[in-house]
Amino acid sequence: MRTVGSLLSRIQARPSVIGAALVLVLLLAGFVGWRLTGGGEYVAPTPTTAPAVRADTAGARASLEQLVSGVREGAELDGEDASAVAVRNAHAIGIEDVTARYVAEAGNVEQDGSWAADVEMSWRTPGDPALTEELRVGFDAEGAITGFSAPQGTRLPLWLSGPVEVRRTGSTLVVAQTSTEVADRYAELAATAVAEVRKVIGWNEPRLVLEVPAAGLDAALGAQPGTYTAVAAVTATVDGSTKAGTPLHVWVNQDVIGDLDSPGAQVVITHEATHAATDAATNTRRPMWLTEGFADYVALRETRLPLSKTAGQILAQVRENGPPDHLPGKAEFNTRSEHFGAEYEAAWLACEVLAEAGGEQALVDLYDETGRGIGLEKALQASFGFGEDELTARWRSHLSDSAA
Repeated sequence: MRTVGSLLSRIQARPSVIGAALVLVLLLAGFVGWRLTGGGEYVAPTPTTAPAVRADTAGARASLEQLVSGVREGAELDGEDASAVAVRNAHAIGIEDVTARYVAEAGNVEQDGSWAADVEMSWRTPGDPALTEELRVGFDAEGAITGFSAPQGTRLPLWLSGPVEVRRTGSTLVVAQTSTEVADRYAELAATAVAEVRKVIGWNEPRLVLEVPAAGLDAALGAQPGTYTAVAAVTATVDGSTKAGTPLHVWVNQDVIGDLDSPGAQVVITHEATHAATDAATNTRRPMWLTEGFADYVALRETRLPLSKTAGQILAQVRENGPPDHLPGKAEFNTRSEHFGAEYEAAWLACEVLAEAGGEQALVDLYDETGRGIGLEKALQASFGFGEDELTARWRSHLSDSAA
């Protein structure tokens, strides 16, 4: 009788038996499979995975070089693709010193050969410092640029985000993703705002830049979704920093300001122009109520609307709950605050109280002195002869009288 041990010893003694046995088993398995499928010619199964598609990085680099040279050399690119549109935008705005450095692929290459890469880009708008951002650039299978985007927290400049309308004067620049007619409207608002601000403060070399993105302010400013949904416009540094002296632009929310009539829209733009003229986005020495209230004072200075229109929200609150016990601070000016608009009205009325008590120049002096770092109490005493407690009392009384 054969035992397992004797069989193993024979196999170990004759290695060729293993090879012959394996060949026989494989042949039999193939024959059985052939018989079960009905015979015929054997066909190898088709691979289930498609061959890998590689990114055309050489083509991408060439497209970036073409974009840069188009902006630098003033050469127009044919067509309506993203690169050609960006070059035309850059020429209209006056963009200078453009560079584009390919960094790395971002994600997988699609089956159609399209893909995206991180690209470090720099540029300079006349009057501004050079800006550098790492943006996301889309490419097609041949490496042609298909579009630009920005990661969360990074600003995407309007000249790279689609066609824009540009309006320029000696003191204003409007870059708008709007129709021709709407761009003309913003140009008029900007010019009027400069003139109105100069009637109150010394803006010797005015420069007001309006940027009007098509889709709200959050993406344009690299902010979390919903941050600026209810904000008509915001003045901020071009690079997102808080460094004093950094040029400021005004970003306009079309979803909000588009619903305003001409006087209302003008108030918004003049308010923001006041911030731009006084470096309000980088000067944090002033109390918030004075920064915002003074900007509204300038914007509403020549408005002849009743208080029911210019201060309706705060007066409604006073009728219901009485006047606030303190001037509005940073917490009240939160863009997500339930009573966001009322705080601006309250701050404006505080400045109205001051202008009525000491005149417009005294209010301007207070704004200037606090901006230089002089304490509010000291500056109030110097310009008006009373301090913050007296101002608060007069302001609360004015609110109560106006709400009656």
